[in-house]
Amino acid sequence: MFRAKKRQSWRYDKGEDASMNRLFAAAIGVAATVGMMFGPASADAPKPGGSIVVTFQSDMATLDPMVGYDWSNWGLIKVLFDQLMDYVPGTGELTTDLAESFEVSPDGLVYTFKLRQGVKFHNGREMAAADMKYSLDRMANPATQCPGASYYDAIVGFADAMAGTAPGLAGVTAVDDYTLKIELSRPDAAFLHKLALNFTSAVPQEEVEKYGPDFGHNPVGTGAFKMTEWIPGQRIVFERNPDYYIAGRPLLDQVVFEVGQDPSVAMLRLERGEVDYVADGVPPARFVEVRDNPDNKDKLIEGPQMQTGYVTLNTRVAPFDDVRVRKAVNMAIDKDRIIKLINGRAEPANQPLPPAMPGHDNDYAGYPYDPDGAKALLAEAGYPDGFD
Repeated sequence: MFRAKKRQSWRYDKGEDASMNRLFAAAIGVAATVGMMFGPASADAPKPGGSIVVTFQSDMATLDPMVGYDWSNWGLIKVLFDQLMDYVPGTGELTTDLAESFEVSPDGLVYTFKLRQGVKFHNGREMAAADMKYSLDRMANPATQCPGASYYDAIVGFADAMAGTAPGLAGVTAVDDYTLKIELSRPDAAFLHKLALNFTSAVPQEEVEKYGPDFGHNPVGTGAFKMTEWIPGQRIVFERNPDYYIAGRPLLDQVVFEVGQDPSVAMLRLERGEVDYVADGVPPARFVEVRDNPDNKDKLIEGPQMQTGYVTLNTRVAPFDDVRVRKAVNMAIDKDRIIKLINGRAEPANQPLPPAMPGHDNDYAGYPYDPDGAKALLAEAGYPDGFD
């Protein structure tokens, strides 16, 4: 595995809109960047208004928060929808979002959330605790096929909901319009962190039922922006949500995401001033040139990402059902060389969780790069000549 250490993207100052671009440049990484478009004002005191163009190489498969789990769509979903909790952008620090406050019982089994009043969905209806109850039930419904549903298996009634033998999560109750109670079957130290993930976003039942399987292409949430156009393979347009619960946010009036853009072509367009932000980063072949150009000193954004890149080994298929083979594969990969090939924009990962996440073990050394040791393990496992 390797962990993204720095993500270099590049933005272009367009004269009178430069202050908005500087706000955009204050973000860290793509997901955090999109999340910061309505974030705290920078020292340059950016003015409200304006539109920016962001390029992506790939189109989005879906903007349904309970289904989307791609690197590219995660940040877009984050500004269309809100959750009970949220992360301070670029960090592992928690803050409240749709929840105004919360209490946890001494035994860690009951979480009681007081919701913000006056929060509206993009269709104009006020959000209530019953909507959060519906949203969590939908996440646990097997028909939704939520890839992150298992994160919430500590909620009372989760197994029955996932099996389809219960209409929803017995442990989630809308006490009144602005009070939500969640009961767990066992303590979960990371539960509040999980409630900051997209999978627990508030969605309006009437819109989900209206669009059915196509809700992911007609998303309706409570977030800072609302989607107004999606032409597959071309562009997605977000407009400012005038009813957003944080006063004065977002600052931007519009964000246009142009998809299907090769990063090298996108860089050329950015240099011509046709786009504002290349979300896929500076292409490795041009990185040194762009970095060393003094004209780009204030245009290159660098910062840490809470992200781990990895290769998955199927432990149920031979030869990876043998732990010695799995160790050998780890020991045979020169992670430092891979990082050099991407201009040093990462650091070796020795465990799945990045340092800022709860559960990361700072003292764990991981597997060393040891080709001879890898060969010895393969021979011991019965593969002295390797395998296909």
